[in-house]
Amino acid sequence: MTIAEILDEPIPPIEVLDIGAMLEDGADRYVGLVSEGLAQVTGFEPNRQEFQRLSQRPGPYRYLPVVLGDGKEATFHVTRYPGCSSLLEPNPDVIDLFQTMGCVPENGNFHVVATEQVQTTRLDDVVPELRGDLLKIDIQGAELMVLQNGPRVLGQTLVLETEAEFVPLYRDQPLFGDLHSFLRSQGFMLHKLIDCGGRPFEGVNAQNPFAPVSQLMWADAIFVRDFSDLAVYGDEDLIKAATILHVVYQSYDLVALLLREHDRRRGGGLRAKYAAWLETVELPSTAVTGKFRVTTGRV
Repeated sequence: MTIAEILDEPIPPIEVLDIGAMLEDGADRYVGLVSEGLAQVTGFEPNRQEFQRLSQRPGPYRYLPVVLGDGKEATFHVTRYPGCSSLLEPNPDVIDLFQTMGCVPENGNFHVVATEQVQTTRLDDVVPELRGDLLKIDIQGAELMVLQNGPRVLGQTLVLETEAEFVPLYRDQPLFGDLHSFLRSQGFMLHKLIDCGGRPFEGVNAQNPFAPVSQLMWADAIFVRDFSDLAVYGDEDLIKAATILHVVYQSYDLVALLLREHDRRRGGGLRAKYAAWLETVELPSTAVTGKFRVTTGRV
């Protein structure tokens, strides 16, 4: 059943911002919103070939070949594997410690094959003006820079997914703690960590060289607008956030909390309808998940 069928309620359109829209491992995270006809997607992808490919996609998508940053000129580091390219310089002191990763010229996926001078644009300065009920960002270490330069957009965001590293794969890279501290200052709470991953250190005969033996290196961190102060949510925001959390992240208990607040304000029985549906499914445990991709390039 769709969320609209569960609630017997029309769902308002949801705006998705996808910063770093390159498709590497299958479907977009928010594919469920698109398939239910709920999402309009604006994506950013500066890689020329990938932008051309994405621009041909049918459906509710538009893509902009814009390099987001702090609005200044910057150096873009083009790596052998395109998904490792970044405004930041790869850090061989860390990268070369791990299996299936490397900065060496011969075959390193992080090896810089070229640099380009690019003009970056602040997120808040993109024309036409953007809104992202769901904001997803994965740009290889430059996430904090972009978010710091998008306070207006962030002020309208309900759910945010950002890639976060726990070790500096790029020189001078902000890590998870820096992202967490900034987003708390912007009124967000950490909700869950998903797709946690890493690699084995060199020198160990690991059964799966694409999965960590012990070292956590990165995850996708999901933040939500502060749920301890639901007054910051508008009535429509409660429905939108509940929809995103239900369809994309299976955060069914938080969905129930948001629907209860909507009922308190507007009357009706959305939470009761949702609770009846919950009785028919097995509740997942997804506060922290691992997803170890067997691939030659993805980091």
